[in-house]
Amino acid sequence: MKTAIKYALFTILGFAVLFLIVANFSTTESDFQCSGEVTSVAPTYPLTIYIKLSEYRWFVSLWSDSNASLNLEVPNTWVDYFGHLEKVGNQFQIYESYPNEKVLKGNFSSLSKVLAIELPFGFFDGTCAVIN
Repeated sequence: MKTAIKYALFTILGFAVLFLIVANFSTTESDFQCSGEVTSVAPTYPLTIYIKLSEYRWFVSLWSDSNASLNLEVPNTWVDYFGHLEKVGNQFQIYESYPNEKVLKGNFSSLSKVLAIELPFGFFDGTCAVIN
């Protein structure tokens, strides 16, 4: 009886350690400042936006079909979260997810650090620099 309790406690402890490892080490985050232009119906205008790219480790693919997520902020104007990014080579394709569909909104190159994304007020195209 004591042996069974001991094994159960070790199993629970092992799962707790595994959970802590997965919770703390499943993503790597990078912050970027992106300077570029917004194209809309009106003339283009310069804009600086900020993004946080959270890249998922390989084992996250066991329960998720996304390779990363992206937080986007236009200071004092607009904030958005894109929870579904697919990595294709050195490029992340950014999707807006709905219950039964994915809509491509833009892309971010991890090689050239170029961001091109559709925003509610126009299409942003710019170059990003790491800020953290």
